[in-house]
Amino acid sequence: MNIEKMENYLKKIRSVQGCKVVIDENENIEEIHIVSNLRRNPKQILRDIEAILISEFDISIDYKKVSIAQIKGDTVQQESDPRLKIKSIEYNNNGSNVEVRVVLEKCGQAYESSMSGINTLSNINRILGNTVLRAVEKFCQVDDVFVFEDARRVTLSNVEVMVVSISSQLKGREEIYTGSAKIGNDANEALARATMDSINRHILQLTL
Repeated sequence: MNIEKMENYLKKIRSVQGCKVVIDENENIEEIHIVSNLRRNPKQILRDIEAILISEFDISIDYKKVSIAQIKGDTVQQESDPRLKIKSIEYNNNGSNVEVRVVLEKCGQAYESSMSGINTLSNINRILGNTVLRAVEKFCQVDDVFVFEDARRVTLSNVEVMVVSISSQLKGREEIYTGSAKIGNDANEALARATMDSINRHILQLTL
C-alpha cells in the first residue's frame, strides 16, 4: 500500500491542511488523522475521505478510524485572499428572455451557477443577484439559504454606488445582509460585486 500517495490524495480535499495515515503490520489502515480549517463541517470532510479511499484505492474504512482536528486557518496557513471572487459574468439574451451565468473562484476552484427569466431591468437585477447567491451556496455546500431582496443606486460624495440587500434563512433564523460597490462602466457588474460584498464577510460564520 502506497501510504504517501494516499496521504497526498487526502491532502487535496478542500479544507484539509494535514494528513497522517497509520497502518498495522498487515498494511491495514488503523487510523487516519486529519487537520483541517473551520471552513467545512467534519462530516463533509469525512464523506470526501471515504469517497477517495473507495474510488482511488478500493478501500472501505470504518469512520471511527478517522479523526479530524479543526483549527483556525491562520494558525496553520494564511491564505493570500480568503474571499470568493467573481471570475466571470455572461449574458445570453434571447429577446424576451435572458440567461445569466456566473462563475465564482477561490484558490483556483470555480463555482458556477446560471438562471434565466424575463428580460426586464428589474428582473435582470433579481436574476443576477440570485445567480451569484446560488454560486455562493455551491461553495458553502448548502441549498436555498440566500435570497436576493433589493438593489438601489445611490449617490455618495458625487459617486454612484450600488447597494443591495440579501436575506438568509438558516436553522430557523432569518437575517438581512447588505453590501455595496462603486458603479463603473457596468451597473450589472457592480450589482454582482455588491452581492458578493454583502455575503463574503458572513460565509465563514455559517455552520455548513
